[in-house]
Amino acid sequence: MILCRKIAKTAIFVNRRHNFCLNFAKFSTNTDIQDEKPSEQLEEILKKCEKKIIYSSYLERLVPKMSFVQKKIHDDKLKKQQYLELIEQQSYKQFPVALKFLEEETYQAVVEPKKEIIEETSVEEEENKYQKYHIPFSKAKKIWTEEKPEEKLEETIEKSEKLKEWMRDYEFYDEDEEDLGHLSEYGTPNPAIPISRVPCGGCGAHLHCADASLPGYIPSEIFTRCKKDELTTIVCQRCHFLKNYNTAINVTVTPEDYINIISSIQNKKALAVLMVDLLDMENSIWPGIQNLLGSRRPIIVVGNKVDLLPRDSPGHLNHVKKCVEKAIIEAGFLEENIKHIGLISATTGFGVESLITKIHHIWGSKGDVYIVGCTNVGKSSLFNSLLQSDFCNSEASNIVQRATASPWPGTTIRLLKFPILRPSDHRLYRRVLRLKQDEKINQEENTLRQIQANKTKNREYATLIGHIGRTFIPSKERHKDPFSVNLGSGNEKNVIPVVNENHEDYMHSKWCFDTPGVVHNEQILNLLTTEELLKVLPKEMINPRTYLFKLGMSLFLAGLARIDFLEGPDFVRAQIYSSRELPTLITKTQDADEMYETLYGSKILGVPFGSDERLAEFPKLRPAEETITVEGIDNTVNCADILLSSAGWLGISAAPAKKATFRVWTPEGRGIVLRQPALIPYGILLKGKRIRGSFAYKETEPFVSFRVPKSPKE
Repeated sequence: MILCRKIAKTAIFVNRRHNFCLNFAKFSTNTDIQDEKPSEQLEEILKKCEKKIIYSSYLERLVPKMSFVQKKIHDDKLKKQQYLELIEQQSYKQFPVALKFLEEETYQAVVEPKKEIIEETSVEEEENKYQKYHIPFSKAKKIWTEEKPEEKLEETIEKSEKLKEWMRDYEFYDEDEEDLGHLSEYGTPNPAIPISRVPCGGCGAHLHCADASLPGYIPSEIFTRCKKDELTTIVCQRCHFLKNYNTAINVTVTPEDYINIISSIQNKKALAVLMVDLLDMENSIWPGIQNLLGSRRPIIVVGNKVDLLPRDSPGHLNHVKKCVEKAIIEAGFLEENIKHIGLISATTGFGVESLITKIHHIWGSKGDVYIVGCTNVGKSSLFNSLLQSDFCNSEASNIVQRATASPWPGTTIRLLKFPILRPSDHRLYRRVLRLKQDEKINQEENTLRQIQANKTKNREYATLIGHIGRTFIPSKERHKDPFSVNLGSGNEKNVIPVVNENHEDYMHSKWCFDTPGVVHNEQILNLLTTEELLKVLPKEMINPRTYLFKLGMSLFLAGLARIDFLEGPDFVRAQIYSSRELPTLITKTQDADEMYETLYGSKILGVPFGSDERLAEFPKLRPAEETITVEGIDNTVNCADILLSSAGWLGISAAPAKKATFRVWTPEGRGIVLRQPALIPYGILLKGKRIRGSFAYKETEPFVSFRVPKSPKE
């Protein structure tokens, strides 16, 4: 009986793996990325290695989820469609009786072969045409027509002149908390719109409206109205500010310049706000930064992106805070210098008001405040949040430009800053009164969101959010003397308001600085392209993916990481914490090298992708010098995490006292760290039932059910 069950299970696994490749041709979808391998070529690759693929999340999504009856109906429709296509291919189309019914080009080719024919370019040729442009672009492209070319040229020039001023109003707005009209001034991103193939004339990044933190960004309100020819006449948001206002949006520098900038803080009386990326904690702390800041520097540690972490238990924030404290001390910081550890989300505003209150009580107005940290930790997002809060001088908040960070190392730029509002006793008292009023509203809203999360199981209602209010509303009248600078044209549009540091209102002010970011040498962010970063960086609460990881198997996380299970029990449970856009693949360790070489650059591994030259330049996976051994605690607890650089991490759950040994691979062996205890220890409880015939488990909501407080009447 036992033997029959084993044979049946083996048959299920074989059939499921075989169906991956059989269904690939039927259910594969076209891709918007031109450089990825076409489906035909990928299908040929799958035929060669289908027996070696134990599990693939990419192929799993191609298998339709339907009942037996639905599958039968679908197969019948598919067979009928294939039959009709076969009949159509075998039949011959009738030739038209008169040549005049042919297309115009064909008619000219037959009747008037001596005349020149203007061939229309195909879509691929049109895309390649823009890739041939080199920065910077020359003058705007002129469009000529045979009929009235002067009118067409004037229309084109008029459009180009308008597009040159596409961000002229970004610095002229009245920020009012109750008025959301200013959002249209800044523009909004739209990740659903594909990235264009037109490079920016200033930096070369492909223009897009997907994410404001990535190079090549243009607000969706402008991007969607521009045609390809019109896109060649403008530059991205970052280059626009660099050229016109001498303000860098992409605040990143090289490691050498970063050291010089941070070292200049040593001789100043200032508070350092050290930001840490909770999704890449150990690799987002610059090595030796405690020496650059000084041994006596007071530090407030801020763990950002807490809204993206799964909520595995009611008190998960306390555990995350302890993990941050442990990582900071292991990085070399003295415990007496750490004045506070806070968890925030600079995107949703969670924890920002509490952070402002802590800075007021701990530091007050003793000196300046510097926001420091690596790239992609959210420094500029926090800078923008503080700029529109009680931490900034109310009058200056309407004038200082917002900043946008980017994960790439770039040109050295000056520090962005704004004057800090002096926290006097009277101001603090008024702020406390406002916070108490807001707290009642926030509690009611959180209770409603918890009820909605339990009912709908929607992660949006479980995401941590907060409201950043303002006690002191700035006046709408601006002081021209300290804030305004005339560029000499006499046009009101060219008047750019700035803060005059020499004015009497700001001569004795303390300032908050947004320092440049730098890529940690253990991160892989600087190796990725814009399209790849959109896939690697999570945008919503992470839903862990759980797998039954057996001895002698290898688990791939896209083409960015590989984990080999070398020694230990028969199996452990492995949880991947990463972006959903990164596919996973399980195969035998003895076949892992061959699978990596065969599927490298394909959609099955996902990232990296691109042309053959791009794939050849990207660093190949390399194992860490030493293996990693973990010891299980309980089947319901993750005993440790294995960090996979910026791609994510792997949580391991094993039986008590069972030791498991792994070999871990990343590009150039970067960012491989063993973290104990696990950041999300009870994440294993978020898994669903095991999928029959698969090594994967079903996914559930990435949060536990909330205990909604009962009303007094109940």
